Amino acid sequence: MNTFNRYHPAAILLYFTAAVAVNILFFDPVILCISFVSQGVFYLYIKGVRTGILFVGKCLLFAVFCLFANTLVNHRGASALIFIGGLPITAESAFYGLLTGLLLTDSVLAFGCYHSIMTSEKLMCLTGNFFPSFSLVFSMALGLVPKMKRDYGKLKESQPPAKGVKLQSGMLSALVGFSLEDSLEMGISMRYRGYGSGRRTSIYSKKFGWRDGVMAGAVVLAAASGIACYVWSGAGVDVFPYIQFRYNRAGAAAYALFAILFNIPMAVNAREEIKWNRIVSKI
Repeated sequence: MNTFNRYHPAAILLYFTAAVAVNILFFDPVILCISFVSQGVFYLYIKGVRTGILFVGKCLLFAVFCLFANTLVNHRGASALIFIGGLPITAESAFYGLLTGLLLTDSVLAFGCYHSIMTSEKLMCLTGNFFPSFSLVFSMALGLVPKMKRDYGKLKESQPPAKGVKLQSGMLSALVGFSLEDSLEMGISMRYRGYGSGRRTSIYSKKFGWRDGVMAGAVVLAAASGIACYVWSGAGVDVFPYIQFRYNRAGAAAYALFAILFNIPMAVNAREEIKWNRIVSKI
């Protein structure tokens, strides 16, 4: 039961924009770790434990890969661990690679949660009245990959059990043909239905209510307060030429505010879960 999914698309988009922006603006290990845990738990809640663990595990492996890759190409830093071919493998380069991997994995997890919540209907609800052509093309692009996957399964079932470049190229040509034909038919159909000419209605009709305003206000307040505290505190980390952390009380307050920001969806869902369990227990 994902209650966060029921909020207005504008409030949901605002949350993910703020979460990704904080990760990109502040290259801080504490913020990146908080974001990774928060987004990972939210992804597990949305996708289920088995699927979520597999995906989060792949993200961790990618972060480790960035660690080793950076140590091989970047030899900056004052703390040499070992020498390979006369080139130093430094702790600073390894730490920087790990932070880079965490930044990328945090973004991937955030976009994974975003893709599960923000459907094409919600995107068209936000941009359909202002950019109708873009909304139509974007919604078609979102459904292109799943449709091609289904068409590939049908073609594979209809073909004899054989392998080869010729067979695969033929199936690829058929898939491209199906996609172009469907896109052309949909474009012509939407054109003669009057899409983009005048005011339109949305299949996802939802007004921005007070609950959505509270959610948007909480996101803006947590993000703005956290950014102000972090900038004022001067907290952070210097990686080169050696690793040096800078923390104080204002920085700790900023980390707490960012933790609140990242965990807003799970707090909303946990509140509804507790409320639902109380109702069930009284039956």
